[in-house]
Amino acid sequence: MQETHWIETGMPGIKRDPETLLPVIVDEEEAEGLLRGEDPCDAVVVLIARGQLRQAAELVADVRLNEPQNIRMRLLDTDLQRAMGNTEAAIQRLRALLEEFSGTSHEATMHQYLGILYYNAGDLTAARHRFEKALELHTRANALERRTELARRSLEAVERHEHLVR
Repeated sequence: MQETHWIETGMPGIKRDPETLLPVIVDEEEAEGLLRGEDPCDAVVVLIARGQLRQAAELVADVRLNEPQNIRMRLLDTDLQRAMGNTEAAIQRLRALLEEFSGTSHEATMHQYLGILYYNAGDLTAARHRFEKALELHTRANALERRTELARRSLEAVERHEHLVR
């Protein structure tokens, strides 16, 4: 059996699957700690990874009500839409966020998230474009290594899938 080379997230117990690019729980105990922790965004990631979408939606709604400008929760709201099967709505929301945050330090992350949505929707050309832009912006900004690594590994996933399609 081949060992999975997970992509780092910076969250204990949570990695990204190198094929789907989605968060997965690799350590249940650490994930449980995130649920009990101070950051509701971490809890939403765990709930989405577990498929507990109703609980995730309730937490997203509570935080968005109290902190409507919480950028991380706004991004997670789009991921929740994807998980609920509303990919097109998620893409539209992210495109609006990208427009809102164009030219800011959040732009690269917006491209990355949008790339993941396109990738999971099967639009490899759009995904490649977004991942390339995310990698360019992360590199230019000297971003955390895990962010640059996610963009690079995302491009590799697109290339693997393009070869499968040919």
